[in-house]
Amino acid sequence: MSTDLTVVVTVHDQTAVCGPTMDAVDLAVGAVRARGRTVQPVIALAAATEVTGRYVDQPCFDHWERRRLPSRDPGRVRNAIAEQSEGRHLAFVEAGDLISENWLEESLAVLDAAAGRGERVIAHPELDVVFDGRTEVRRSVAQDHRLFTPHHLYAEGYYPSSCVAPRAAHLEVPYTPQEDVDRSDGDAGSCRELQWSIETMAAGWRHVVVPDTILFRRHRDLFATATRPERPSLPGALPAMAIDRVRDLGRVHPA
Repeated sequence: MSTDLTVVVTVHDQTAVCGPTMDAVDLAVGAVRARGRTVQPVIALAAATEVTGRYVDQPCFDHWERRRLPSRDPGRVRNAIAEQSEGRHLAFVEAGDLISENWLEESLAVLDAAAGRGERVIAHPELDVVFDGRTEVRRSVAQDHRLFTPHHLYAEGYYPSSCVAPRAAHLEVPYTPQEDVDRSDGDAGSCRELQWSIETMAAGWRHVVVPDTILFRRHRDLFATATRPERPSLPGALPAMAIDRVRDLGRVHPA
């Protein structure tokens, strides 16, 4: 495909909090384009409310494509956008969240370098900063880091929901629909993100951390999409998490 990156901002019932998100993503897109890369910017209206639809239809957002989707489920939205997108890589940002200006640019550099070595990787921000109602700072752990252990995934994920990944990863491993996620002792949103991490690892995708990049994630009480929930979320009955196989999950093999 001719487009290097499709960046997607997902909205449902957000209005004013979208403004800072769009400003932050526009700056990050500008940094990518300054390197001569091409970007397809998309606003995904996920079963958006009428007031949200009016907000994003403002002329100041006319340089963004607008896609109206019938489902609010982030997994279904990402699957649909992956099918429709032009970019070789995809980046998703939730309305209300912020990203560092270098996040997209540095992630693409990491993905391209990995592809040149024949590696299949998914990029995550180094820092996950939660704000607005709760304050928390977490550091993502790459699969090749000495602190990484797949047994940790029985309790919670290592990564926030926003990532930059090849479109091929989303097509090969679609998100599980929300109603089909085994909620176990946690919420479906967080468990779905954790499940996608596990399934992509099992399919041979390596999760890496991009140094000096940050996701600023707005705390959500009612509609959490983070991989780190208030309560523990357990993955569904995934073959890769079987007691006799889990130790091999995420082990980095030579390409």
